[in-house]
Amino acid sequence: MSEPEVLTIVGASARAAAHSARRAGFSPCAADLFADVDLRSFCPSVLVSDYPQGLERACAGPQPGGWMYTGALENYPGLVDRLASIRALWGNGGAVLRAVRDPRRVARAVAADRASAPALAETPAGLPTDGSWLVKPYRSAAGANIRVWTADAPPTDSPDRHYFQQRVDGVPCSAVYVAARGSALLLGVTEQLVGVGWSGAPKFSYAGSIGPLALKAWQQKSFTRLGERLAAEFGLVGLFGVDAVLTAERIWILEVNPRYTASVEVLEQALALGAIGLHVTACRDGALPRANVVRASAPAVCAGKVIVYARRQMVVPEALALAVEPHLGATWPPYADVPAPGTEIRGGRPVLTLLSSGPTAKHVLSELRERAARFETLLYG
Repeated sequence: MSEPEVLTIVGASARAAAHSARRAGFSPCAADLFADVDLRSFCPSVLVSDYPQGLERACAGPQPGGWMYTGALENYPGLVDRLASIRALWGNGGAVLRAVRDPRRVARAVAADRASAPALAETPAGLPTDGSWLVKPYRSAAGANIRVWTADAPPTDSPDRHYFQQRVDGVPCSAVYVAARGSALLLGVTEQLVGVGWSGAPKFSYAGSIGPLALKAWQQKSFTRLGERLAAEFGLVGLFGVDAVLTAERIWILEVNPRYTASVEVLEQALALGAIGLHVTACRDGALPRANVVRASAPAVCAGKVIVYARRQMVVPEALALAVEPHLGATWPPYADVPAPGTEIRGGRPVLTLLSSGPTAKHVLSELRERAARFETLLYG
């Protein structure tokens, strides 16, 4: 029997993709900002203190095989190209990243089929200060550093580092696709948990996902065509995600994440998807599966995750490690991204991730809320 193919995974957090790679039959190696307890117990892992430049050392290591990235390496297209010169990249290169992370180019590409982007502006000149516009950084991920535009709190960075986007009320969601040769296949859509107070998440911060969403016929059609347009326009390959807001009549496209996204593992669990296998096949072989074979028998109707954030400066207690240790080797562990005891975490930063599955989204959300409350008691006493 041949040895599993090695796949090096790098990014701010590599844990979810590493687990996905193992389930797809790969032997993962990882490098990220945390090297959390569960990642170190699962595969060879490197803590990158000088992120993101330190990722070059991981890709230059002796392990064979290709590499892929997670968030938020799309903010460093030059670095991605340098890493791609070291070993084979299974993902989107720097030229694609520069294009697809341009909100104006994306807005032009998606304007059709009951889908469009909110209004954009380069400066606040003439914009209302009533909370209907947001200030968003060009280089960001997981909702970090997004805030409401008000006249008494202007942006503190240079104008070329941020833009303004009209705020849209509705259901925040994320669509996941796999792309190859200018075509894309919709894998599913999840509802996003954004800035939820019960998880301690700061406003606008990504706090989790629940899915898959049951789509109406027009939504399914619009999301499907959206992926096709983006793949054709930007030459996307492999897994990518689209953050959006659903309203009664329209899909509002916020941004494109051209890599393995945080909601992928939720769809993997709910639909029994082998996402990393699809990703590598698309990137390396230029092949997509048939739509009717993507979804195997689903072990759960719905799955979800929530990120518990620190409400104040804290030190991770030993009790956290004792609570999660029995579950570290599970295929679908209920706890993930587990920091080592003694780790200092600033207020507003992630502490750990909770995962769940069940018959309905309501059931999953209720369980995640209950477990988040129990872990807060454990963390703060």
